Amino acid sequence: MRQRIWTLLVAAVFGVTAAAHAQAPSPGPAQAPAPAQALNSEAARLLSEFQNFGPHRAFVVSPDGRASWWAGASGADPALAIASALKRCLERTQQECKLHIVNNYTVAGHDWRELVPARSVGAVDIGRLRPQPYWSMRGPQLATGLLVWSHGYMAGKNSTESAPQAWVGQFTRLGYDLYRFDREWITDWASDATALADAVARAKAMGYRRVILAGQSAGAWVSLAALQRGAAADGVISIAAAHHGTVDKMRDPTRARSEWQRVLEGIKRGPRLVVVNFADDAYDVGGRMDDARSILAMNSVEAEIIDAPEGFKGHGAAADSSFSRKFGACFAAFIETGKKQAPC
Repeated sequence: MRQRIWTLLVAAVFGVTAAAHAQAPSPGPAQAPAPAQALNSEAARLLSEFQNFGPHRAFVVSPDGRASWWAGASGADPALAIASALKRCLERTQQECKLHIVNNYTVAGHDWRELVPARSVGAVDIGRLRPQPYWSMRGPQLATGLLVWSHGYMAGKNSTESAPQAWVGQFTRLGYDLYRFDREWITDWASDATALADAVARAKAMGYRRVILAGQSAGAWVSLAALQRGAAADGVISIAAAHHGTVDKMRDPTRARSEWQRVLEGIKRGPRLVVVNFADDAYDVGGRMDDARSILAMNSVEAEIIDAPEGFKGHGAAADSSFSRKFGACFAAFIETGKKQAPC
């Protein structure tokens, strides 16, 4: 499957396709057509790296075969990622570059708006989950699994168009479909957690073999809380889980920690967990990673606890692309195989 995705991407960059194709695999062996334009070695390396990052993203190529890309752009559509990639390429090559890939569709220099649908053909809502916009889905029968991204939350700010953290590309590269659990307003997180658990059950009933829940801040909390409520997920990636606001505004910080402990105590053996916390996190009451180690171990839950990784500070530290480069591959390795590898 991975080889098939690579073949389609190479075909896109070499300009051998005249119409858009989703980079979703189909059964049977892949045959790579002869390239019409050669990429230099650095551009080929960038193409491989590009696949490890999530939406919105764009890959562009200059007339002499050099390439640039942009990933992790927020917004209702990929326009910002496209503009950023083209600008970067122009600055680096001093040439007008052509757009070849938008998210996981190949467009080969054509008008992407005519070729990339806002919703992947055949992709349906799953309970309160919606497909990642402008992203091609394989569907329950062909996909490796389903990754559900849950964004963070800030009062008064609509985060429903925020980008998933870029490391989700490690899972889409493996063949996972990508859905979102969007909450414009969070007024009843317990009901949200129950709804997310219900959506996991629906996804499994549709035929998705694996479901991974992932999120940041309030999105991480609701993912863990869904597991506490019996969600049949195969793994959770929790980045800086939070639910009670910043510590300086908490009336009772002990409540935040005790509720954290109760969520963990309700998680049973089966799914694998990655739990990440950062130094200097204004939402962290302290001691929570010690709780995670002891409680999850007591419940025999396979878990990778990443506490205060060097070089990353603050509640939003994982949004930096360097975090995805450093930790994305080991996240995927642990969730998929249980293998712990550096630097996790």
